[in-house]
Amino acid sequence: MEMPSREELQKLIEKAQRDLEEQLAKMTPEERAAADRKAQKLIEEDRAAKQALIDEAAKVAAGDLSGAKPRPKFCTNCGAPVSGGKFCMNCGSPLN
Repeated sequence: MEMPSREELQKLIEKAQRDLEEQLAKMTPEERAAADRKAQKLIEEDRAAKQALIDEAAKVAAGDLSGAKPRPKFCTNCGAPVSGGKFCMNCGSPLN
């Protein structure tokens, strides 16, 4: 599928804006207020999610992985997951 041209995108944006204005004109004041509240809630949730990603990226960049889940450990001989101990429960090899 071919990417639309800049002009086609602009036309689509203008049509979407006209459609939105038509829909808003049909709404009662109560419906508009409810839609505004819902939109604000979605915007705040999106902003909080983005901030959480930024905060996590900053921690990783700073080398602070204290909140990160520990990586699962595996036996270096057979690759079986291990949960501790001195020997692999699958093959008996010593664990480092």
